[in-house]
Amino acid sequence: MNRHRPARPIAAIRLDGGRLCLDFVNSIHDRYAEDAEDYIGEPERFIEWCLRAGALGPRERIAVPEGAGQRAAWMRQVRTLRDHLHALLASRIDGMQAPADAVQGVDQWLHRAWSSQALGADGRMHWRDDARNVLLPLKRIALDALDLLGASSAPPLRRCCNTSSCGWLFLDTSKNQRRRWCAMETCGTADKMKRYRRGQ
Repeated sequence: MNRHRPARPIAAIRLDGGRLCLDFVNSIHDRYAEDAEDYIGEPERFIEWCLRAGALGPRERIAVPEGAGQRAAWMRQVRTLRDHLHALLASRIDGMQAPADAVQGVDQWLHRAWSSQALGADGRMHWRDDARNVLLPLKRIALDALDLLGASSAPPLRRCCNTSSCGWLFLDTSKNQRRRWCAMETCGTADKMKRYRRGQ
């Protein structure tokens, strides 16, 4: 990951996946490039991203760990879940069996999420008060991935055709379901420019 370029403002980060879990997986800019940029490489940036992407509600506030060791351990959990989800979802796109460690890793987060909820008097599941900590957004992301993978009528799951650098994942909600790019304004335009230069 490139640690030298100025950090991109969280508000400027594109959310093109169509689902919380996909936007989380896409929180690496140009995943396949040598100088890939991690949008959420610091705890404070991850919290800000969670508020923007919906992993945390606008009134939810969770305390960022203060100790260097705790901060590093938390970010390892963030990166590991992101890697496992990417492997799981990419396997679905490619029609391949998902790596065992990815399946086990996501499954562990699902069990954590379920054990952090309780049935309320209104008949709905609610997060317990002791679950409102730094792990809450990761549990929500895991549950969103389960909902996506278990949906029988979800739009097709795609990978951006710019596999030389981008590799973002997205739901194809286009009318003809032939969308090729994470966003036409970025990778689609870049591809058009490449083809134009080759044709000159």
